[in-house]
Amino acid sequence: MNLTSARLKTGLFLNYLVHGFGMIILTQNLIQLAHNWGSTLTVASFILSGIGIGRLVAYLIMGFISDQFGRKTTLLIGISTYLIFFVLTPLNTSVPLAYALSIVAGIANSSLDSATYPLLAEISKKGTANSVLLKAFISVGEFILPMIVLFLSDHNLWFGLSFMVPAIILLLNLANVATLPIKDIAKQEAEEEQIQGLTISKGKKLALSSGLFIYGYTSMAVMIWFTQWVTIFAGKIGFTKTVAHLLLSLYSIGSITGVIAVVILLSRFNVKKELFLALNAISLIAITTITLSQNQLLSSIAAFVFGLSAAGGLMQIALNTLLAIFPKHKGMLTGTFFIFGSLASFSVPIITGILIKTSGVNIMAGDILVALVGLLVAIVMFVTLPKEINSLEDARQSINQIDRQLIHLLEERFAAVDDVHRFKQVGQIAIQDLDREQQVLQNVAKETQNKDLVVYNQKIIQTIMDNSRQYQASLK
Repeated sequence: MNLTSARLKTGLFLNYLVHGFGMIILTQNLIQLAHNWGSTLTVASFILSGIGIGRLVAYLIMGFISDQFGRKTTLLIGISTYLIFFVLTPLNTSVPLAYALSIVAGIANSSLDSATYPLLAEISKKGTANSVLLKAFISVGEFILPMIVLFLSDHNLWFGLSFMVPAIILLLNLANVATLPIKDIAKQEAEEEQIQGLTISKGKKLALSSGLFIYGYTSMAVMIWFTQWVTIFAGKIGFTKTVAHLLLSLYSIGSITGVIAVVILLSRFNVKKELFLALNAISLIAITTITLSQNQLLSSIAAFVFGLSAAGGLMQIALNTLLAIFPKHKGMLTGTFFIFGSLASFSVPIITGILIKTSGVNIMAGDILVALVGLLVAIVMFVTLPKEINSLEDARQSINQIDRQLIHLLEERFAAVDDVHRFKQVGQIAIQDLDREQQVLQNVAKETQNKDLVVYNQKIIQTIMDNSRQYQASLK
């Protein structure tokens, strides 16, 4: 990796370290912010909804900008808008401006997503592993910020310094990204990927892409459902207060462990779809265990396993797969994918709010259904997605497998040639039929999806027909 690429990757990961700060910084400082705004905590909590609105409004717009005007432009928009949010929020004393700034934070989030995920897919063959690694940096940011807030509180320092730390990181990174030739770094890799985009049939492509968009919803919903309700649920079934809160901590530890494990596995082995299926199956088993078990130790183990599987980077794997299927419109696809996630953020609290009012309903049971839908998508992906080629040996193994299939098909074809020869002998028809051969070649042109391959496919079929004639001539 050269210095320029190293600077770019460092910048992308630093943005998501800051994003980890941004995801919880308002809630971590809500009391002080409410005091600044002269509002109640209820009103201050309402301000948080602006982030979701900003994301929903901006995702498609930022995706379009990313595809049409470049990843760098979109990155700079994301860094700049996040910088505005972090600098102005602790200084602001107005509720309307606070809400506007939370919308700005949502726009920043959508800008970074719309540029970063496509860019990682373009600059590295390990795009999936790098995309999962972004989640690790988010988790690190979420881990560091509470300690900063606690330090400032214990030493009677201005709470706004917790906003200035990420602001300084963003300012330095703005200078870093602004001076990088991002288009030049990604150009060659993007062109190669456009040629090497995953080739699957239209039916499989439709089924897989539809499933992955649904997964954009379920992958977010399954985590939101768990994190919002597991502590309350555990308390209601008789777990101690300590264990009820410990379940969420174990989930977080499992998530970080899962991210590390997934990054290592994807970096070393070509097991993306197998890993995706296995982790979805494990997450379903884990959430089912949590929902049905009343054993505190078993539920604690299941909470860790659920974090490791459901929150270990599955969403990033799904998105990276979607970008591999449609390599020309990565920005728009990223935006659309995350819109489904935003819909989960909006709808899950409403759904669970209705369920919690219904007597006799196990609030966590709905999460089993969400995890089950995710597993069904994983099965579709396992069945429809071709194995990725990451080395010469992988490519040769793929060719060997295809050759074996071709041999069996050729044997079936020669069996059909036997029948043709028999009927020709009975009817005293010549072996060579030029009109028939021309019709076959026209069908080849029609059936070939990649039109660049028509001439080559026709030559191969012509060779097969030549050998078929020779075979017929050898028959008695």
